Amino acid sequence: MTAALMTFEARSVLRGRWSIIAVLAFALASAVVALLGLGSFRQLGLGAVGPAAVSFLNLALLLPTAQALLLGALALSGERESGFMSALHARGLGSGSVIMATWLAVTLSAWLSLLAGFAVVAVIVAGAVPAADIPTFVSILLVCAACAAVAAAVGVFVGTIVTNRLQASLVAVAAWFLLAIGLDLVVIGLGVFLSLGEPAILAAVLANPIESARVAGLLLLDTSGSALGTMGVYLEDTLGITGALGLLWGCLLLWVMMPLVLAATLLGRRDL
Repeated sequence: MTAALMTFEARSVLRGRWSIIAVLAFALASAVVALLGLGSFRQLGLGAVGPAAVSFLNLALLLPTAQALLLGALALSGERESGFMSALHARGLGSGSVIMATWLAVTLSAWLSLLAGFAVVAVIVAGAVPAADIPTFVSILLVCAACAAVAAAVGVFVGTIVTNRLQASLVAVAAWFLLAIGLDLVVIGLGVFLSLGEPAILAAVLANPIESARVAGLLLLDTSGSALGTMGVYLEDTLGITGALGLLWGCLLLWVMMPLVLAATLLGRRDL
C-alpha cells in the first residue's frame, strides 16, 4: 500500500501543471545563464569562482527550492483539504507514510528540474570546459539536489500547519523568501554576527540550508576557500575543506530530517 501511495503521489505531482512549468522554466533560465556566461566558462571553467559559475549555482539553488517548497506545501494541504488524507488514514496508513510519500514525490519533481537544467548547461558548455571539471559539475548537482530535498521537506511541514491551499501558498512563499534572502538580510542588518567573528557567521550559515548549500558549492568551485574570504580561511584552518564539506552535508541531512519528523508528528496529532 505504501509503494502504491508513493507511485500515486509521484504521478500526481509530476503530471501537475506547475511541475511541468517549473522544469521548463529552470531549463530555459539555465540555458540563458550558460549562453551569457559562455566566455567566462571558457576562461575559468568550473575550477574557479567565475561570474557564470556562481550565477548558475545561485539559480540552481533558488528556483528548484522555490518549486519544491511550494509544491510540497500545496500537495499536502490539498490532500487534507479534499479529504483524501482522511481516506488514507481510514485505510490504516500512518502519518509517516503519507509524509514520506509526499516528500519523495515533490523531491523527485525538483530533481527532474535540476537534471533538465544541468543537462542543458552541460550541452552548451561541453566544448568550453575541460573534462577534469566534470566531477565538480556533478558534485554541484548533488549539493543542489540535497538543497531541493530540504526545501521539499520544509514545504511538506508547511502543508501540515496550514488549513487550506491559499494559506499553504502564502506561507510557502514567505518561508522561501526567508531562507533565500531574509535570513541573510537579518545577519547583515544586525551586524552582531560580524562582530562575533567567523564562528558566529558559520552558525548563521548552518541555520540556513540554502546558504549552507551555497557555501558548499563555492568550496567545490574553489577548494582553497579563498572565494569565501576570511570564512574560507577559518574553515580551512579549523576543519579543512573536506571536513567543512562534511559538516555542510551533515547540516543539509539534518535539515531534511527535522521538518519530516515534525510534520509526521504534527499530522498524527491533528484532526484530519
